[in-house]
Amino acid sequence: MEDKNKRFEIKPEEALVDGLAFISQKLCGFIDGKRSNVMPISELLLRLAIPNHKAEVNSEDIFIAVEQITSLLDSMTERRRSGLN
Repeated sequence: MEDKNKRFEIKPEEALVDGLAFISQKLCGFIDGKRSNVMPISELLLRLAIPNHKAEVNSEDIFIAVEQITSLLDSMTERRRSGLN
């Protein structure tokens, strides 16, 4: 019988592409939906969020970093909407 967890295993490369797309989407919303290429900024944020001491990055590391970045962007968006500076 095939291991169900192996069948749904996400490769780090797939997690990276999905994570960058999600961060880029959040960044576009943060900059008022103006069309611009935010992928380099997304990649920089993701690289900064992943610990430097990691010799090899796995999917879980990427998911954690993406969550940290999107949470920060969400809180920045909420702060802007509230009018607090």
